[in-house]
Amino acid sequence: MRYARISSRWCGRLAPPHSSTPLGARAMITWDTVKSEFAWEGSWRDICVPEVGLREWGAAMNAVREAGYRERFMVDGVTSEMPDDAATLFRRAEEDAILWSVFVAGVQLNCHFFDPSEIEFDLDPREVTGQSQLDGVVSFMLALAEATDRPALLTPENMHAGPFMRIGPSGQIEYISSEGFFEALAHGRL
Repeated sequence: MRYARISSRWCGRLAPPHSSTPLGARAMITWDTVKSEFAWEGSWRDICVPEVGLREWGAAMNAVREAGYRERFMVDGVTSEMPDDAATLFRRAEEDAILWSVFVAGVQLNCHFFDPSEIEFDLDPREVTGQSQLDGVVSFMLALAEATDRPALLTPENMHAGPFMRIGPSGQIEYISSEGFFEALAHGRL
């Protein structure tokens, strides 16, 4: 694999060198580099942090709340107060349909509390339309990675073993190109 190096951060298999948009002291990946990963072909994308426990869930929930994102919590389609304890949420998810939505730079990220061993938020790739939305998603992923001390992955829907972006707890951004897969699928070329 070839990687382009950006500000001491790895950023992209087969991706051409490009400039970064700084967010604090961290390098950011550019929209032009990754926009093909968000081509609409009928499926969503997942942000996930695998191999976690309730401690990491709690840390992630606190990090999201401390970041000040707009949030909505629903139980069976009704807006409700969200419990502070992850264990309570997973017990509740056994009985009810629960949804925690976090709104980041115009992108709605949805957590359904499927599995206590993996933090997962899904997103509609049609909402990621430019650098501002991408920066918001990357910042959210970085907050999860820092809070859990584990990499946050951006993957095709339900394909968590094949991420196209990985953000480490130290801010390392790795882009693994799907080499136009989503664009080709969206345009009926596969």
